[in-house]
Amino acid sequence: MSTPPESCWTAVANIVRERPYGPGGTETRRGTKHFAPGAKVYIIDWYAGMCERIIVVGQHRSAKDFVTLVIDVKLVENLRSKVCYHPGVIAKIKEHYAQAYVPKGIAHLTQEFAERVCATIPHWQAQARQPTPPSPMSPATTLQPAANSLLTRLRLALAFLLKN
Repeated sequence: MSTPPESCWTAVANIVRERPYGPGGTETRRGTKHFAPGAKVYIIDWYAGMCERIIVVGQHRSAKDFVTLVIDVKLVENLRSKVCYHPGVIAKIKEHYAQAYVPKGIAHLTQEFAERVCATIPHWQAQARQPTPPSPMSPATTLQPAANSLLTRLRLALAFLLKN
């Protein structure tokens, strides 16, 4: 009798085709340094309190091996929730969760978690795309936008923790 292939739920995305680069976003780059444009990446973890970065597993642009990297949320598009069966990806996920402090380990990757990631990342992307207003020289008003941003991040982190 054969055993069923190992699997786990993950959020899946594609790397953006083009992205602004350089001072003021004047240049355009295709993909990222490590991933080709449109490459499929598996989102296996995130930094919920920061609302900026995600941990992904994907096939490297040049080496073609699977790598685990932390990337900016603005670099992914076309988010969806899927079951991953690929043995190379499963091995990288196990390697990540062996090092990370997550009580449930790889069992942490449920359909609910994957769907929550897919629903939350677009909010993070919208927040990251908002232009920061020019700050006047007054220290009291300079702290206000940063405090609002910090409060927003804390609210998101608290909402995430309360759902777990």
